[in-house]
Amino acid sequence: MMVSLTLLPGSIAAKSGKASENEAASAFKLQCSSCHGANGAGDTSVGKTLKAADLRSPEVQTQSDAALAKVIAEGRNNMPSFSNSLTQDQIRALVAYIRRLVKSPK
Repeated sequence: MMVSLTLLPGSIAAKSGKASENEAASAFKLQCSSCHGANGAGDTSVGKTLKAADLRSPEVQTQSDAALAKVIAEGRNNMPSFSNSLTQDQIRALVAYIRRLVKSPK
């Protein structure tokens, strides 16, 4: 007996995309928000002390995805490396999450 499974186009992508967004948000909250804050502004007490970057700023947002992934993986200045605690997929998801933190115009 042969079983056939038919999927609607995009159904897996939609579910996995949403799951990936939720995982990225969780990873950001766990790994990044103590310094960068929930909104990415870097205005937490720890972030101010360490001079954490405002992830919403043009200086961050204009960097390539590869450059942002490298900073997350390898660290920079006071920021530690996350290559031992995050997978490459998690790092890519964090880069996408950071892209959504764009500063709103005043």
